[in-house]
This record gives sequence, C-alpha cells and structure tokens, in this order.
Amino acid sequence: MKLPAKRINLSWRGSGLKKEDYRNSVLHQVRDLKELARIQKEKCFHLEKLTEVMGRETAAGIKRVIFTGCGDSYSAAGAMLPGFKRLSGLKRCNAPDIMDFCCYYTRDKILKGLKAEEVLVVAISFSGSAQRLEEALNKANDLGVQSLLITRNPDSRGGRAAKSVFNVETPDGCNSPGLRSYYASMVGMAALGAYIGCCNGTLGEQEFYDTGETIAGYTLRFLEDLDRIDEEMFAEAVKMKDLRKFELIADWNEGSSAQFVEQKFIECGGVYCDHTTSEEFAHISFFFRGPEEFGTIVMVNEADRSLSRMKDTVNGCLAQHRPTLVVTDLEASEFEVRQRDWSDVDNFYGIADQGFNSMEQAGKAAVCHIAKAPEQWMSPFVDFIPGSLLAAYHAAVNEHHFFGGRFDFRTETWRG
Repeated sequence: MKLPAKRINLSWRGSGLKKEDYRNSVLHQVRDLKELARIQKEKCFHLEKLTEVMGRETAAGIKRVIFTGCGDSYSAAGAMLPGFKRLSGLKRCNAPDIMDFCCYYTRDKILKGLKAEEVLVVAISFSGSAQRLEEALNKANDLGVQSLLITRNPDSRGGRAAKSVFNVETPDGCNSPGLRSYYASMVGMAALGAYIGCCNGTLGEQEFYDTGETIAGYTLRFLEDLDRIDEEMFAEAVKMKDLRKFELIADWNEGSSAQFVEQKFIECGGVYCDHTTSEEFAHISFFFRGPEEFGTIVMVNEADRSLSRMKDTVNGCLAQHRPTLVVTDLEASEFEVRQRDWSDVDNFYGIADQGFNSMEQAGKAAVCHIAKAPEQWMSPFVDFIPGSLLAAYHAAVNEHHFFGGRFDFRTETWRG
C-alpha cells in the first residue's frame, strides 16, 4: 500500500524571523575574508619566508608528499590536494586520515620506493596542539623523512615535533567554528605546492606570485555576491528550520568541502549530518526511510567531470521530495526537474516506489550561484561558504548555541 507523504513545513515568508536577529560568528568570519585573503596571500606566498622554512635544494628533491590532519584540517588537506599536485608538479601525493597514517601506514607505504629525504610528511593544524598530530610528525621523523607543520602556532607541541614549521601568521580574531583557520590552511598548502613547483621547475617565480594573487582575487570576486548569498542561506535555514537530518553530496575535491560543511552542521547545531558522492547516493543514501526529512546540499561546478551524474542526483533528491539546495557556478535552469518516461529504464531514480516518491509532484531545487573558479582546483577556497552559512543560520533560528551549547554565536564567547 502506498503511504501518504509526510509533509515538512518549508515556508519561510511570514515566519516573522529577521536575519539581523541571528547574526553569528560564521557570517562575521566570512566577511572577514575580504581582509584575510590579502593577509594570507602576503604571509604565505612569500618566497624568502618559504626558503627559510625549507631550503630550495631540499624542496627541489621532494618527490612524494603526504598530508594529514584532524577535523577541519583533514578537510583542508583533501580539498587542496588536487591544487597542490597541480602547482608542485608532483603526482605521488595523498591525504590519508590521521588514524590511517599513524596506525596503518607502513614504512613501505610511506616511502613508495623513494629515499627518505625525497618524502615529505605535512601535518596541518591551526593550533598545533593535537596529540595525534604530534604522533604523526614523530612517526615521520623516526622514518627519517622530511616533516613539516602548517600552523598559526609554531610554539605548539606539533611545532616542536616538526623538523620545519610554516607559520601562516593568521591575525587574531574569532575562529569558532573554524572558517578562518580552514581558509588559511588551504592558502598555506597552495603556497607550499607553488614553492616546491618553483624549486623543481614546474612553475616560474612570477607564476608563484600570480597564483597567490589569483586565489585572493577569486575570494574577493565571490564576496561581491555575499549579500545575496547570505540572504538566500538565511531563507533556506528558515525553510529547513524543523529538519534534524542533513546530507551533503559532492565529488572530487568538493567532497572535502562537503565534509567541512558537514562538520559545521554538527558543530553549530548538533544535528545529524553526513556527506557522500553522487554515485554512493544512488547505491546507499537513496534508500533512507523518510527522505523528505533530509535537508540535502549538492555541490557541483560546470567543470566537474561527474556533472551529468550530479544532475541525476538532483533529480533523485527531488523525486524523494528532499528539500534540496544546489551550490554551483551553473545557472539554475541546469537543475530543473527533467520529466522522462521511466517505463523501460532500469534506474531507481524517479521510479522507486517508497511511499510517495513521485517526479510528478517533485518540487524545485533551490540554487545558490557562486562565482566560477579561475581553475577548477581553486573552487574550495569559497565553495564551503554557502553551506557553512546555512549550518550556522539553521542552528541560530533554532536558538542552538554552537558546540553543544557551549559557544554563544551572538556574543562569540564561550559559556561557562
């Protein structure tokens, strides 16, 4: 028997909620990027400084780099890995989970047949204080490979463990729940890649500086649309106010951006949230019971090779009556519901009979348009922002202070 739809109230107009009553630390950190983009460019894309961190001859000899970190830093490592490979010219690079690296990466898996001095382990941590981070660096040191910490706190336990420290010198300011540190870590990682590329001949010195300028310029271009995006994310938060489950869907390096946004939903509002890929959505997430109770954020850009699969995914979300937001550099018309005759198609989308699934009654996806990245690998510098704003506003309109009630999002102070 087909069950009736369970309806969630998704109306926000007339709700009486005013955005100015829910200003929060996430919005303030996003606005701070206008100045921070310039500062991080100057502090990170600095050849003399990087030469002191790691000599040119040492950097030119690096053939493999392993990045790792905890929490947001792990997301930053994954998000910027394609860019690091592009800038450094190195292919044998990866970004394992820190537990994988500490507990399961063997000497052979780390070296991959290279000499110890040709391998660099980079730990990322804004505070540099995590115990597991220190363990990762000590493991690298014990194997005789190069070790480096990207941080704002060189005097931390991680800074003392690393052979080299790259201080991104982010200025003081509110960093809860971690947007400024996330952005700074990605800029630092890109600068390190450009420096290694400059030393091994992949990039010229002017290209090194141009990369920093392009990153900062792209960030500022995104911020030109911030007022619109902020309004849209508040509206979506009010519409999704009663939801307690969320899912992010993204592929390639945007998957790490999605992981970061997932972390913000959990840290800000304490809601259930996961992230998945377009393919895994089809194999697993499509079969959640009560899919209409999931707020779903899809992150995709025109340059993504999986774009057609992502469009299928948006259709699948709408077929399940999921409240769906698409963050993209494409126009909204690209994600309109596509009616098809599914009678002869062996495909779950649009035909799964799970109660009320029906393309005939499917709604439209909300589309948040963002500026197109100068190069595809640069999109993570800004693509995390709409979802992070949504996560913060969703917590705020529910009067949920961040981090399980311990951080007052209005006063930006820790409670108790």
